[in-house]
Amino acid sequence: AMDLAGRVYVVTGANSGIGKEITSFLARKGGKVYMICRNEGRAEKAKTEVEEAVAAAQSAGSVSTVIADCSLKGSVAAAAATIAAAEPNGVDALVCNAGVLLNERTLTSEGVETTFACHLLFGTYYLTKQLEAPLRAAAAAGRAPRVVLVSSGGMYNTRFPRWETAASLPNDAPPDYDGNMAYAYAKRGQVLLAEQWARDEAAKGGPLKFVSAHPGWVSTPAVDAAYGDQKKYLEPMRTQWQGAEGICWLATAPAGELEAGALYLDRSPPA
Repeated sequence: AMDLAGRVYVVTGANSGIGKEITSFLARKGGKVYMICRNEGRAEKAKTEVEEAVAAAQSAGSVSTVIADCSLKGSVAAAAATIAAAEPNGVDALVCNAGVLLNERTLTSEGVETTFACHLLFGTYYLTKQLEAPLRAAAAAGRAPRVVLVSSGGMYNTRFPRWETAASLPNDAPPDYDGNMAYAYAKRGQVLLAEQWARDEAAKGGPLKFVSAHPGWVSTPAVDAAYGDQKKYLEPMRTQWQGAEGICWLATAPAGELEAGALYLDRSPPA
């Protein structure tokens, strides 16, 4: 049986949906999981439910919550600092799963378009940079750290614009804001980021693995709200666990089985 004792995981958006499934799996298998969540009440409720599942599995795994908003730079920095200080032996995997899907364009309190900030700029790019030292510490200790970016089939709505264009989008976007398109850009950006990071890591012969994953079309509150009547075109929808399973595999499989920079659906990169 899989034993993740001694391994440390960080999962964003961990209090519901796929993030909660991933958290529960890792903890039931003996891992120590940090749940980065925005809402303290929902985070504590999810933590209690996961702890009940861990106890039922007679596992020594554990979960702790770190309250942070992945769309805010300051909040992400504080969360990463908390985790880094608590884990001198490093972090085995970071799963960037937090997301928002908005119908109206909103700016964060720091003045950045929220979808871009949460999915890509701070929730993925900046958080990964802030946890790079703990991830590398795990490698130095002989473990096989990796970063898993949870993207989405929603990215197929679009081709990514040039990076320069993307960088200028958030703060002077046209008035006809399209939440699904903003989401699609951010999700494609994650896939491109995993590819670029994998290239950079390979160029320096580094040990970190970077991959992205599409969980399939899972019936989550966000998807239900976004697609409404059109949801029937995505049928059959998957269960939460079906969406999470491949990501759990990416977080725990031997590093040699992972193709650096690849986009995965389930356990193998789609053709």
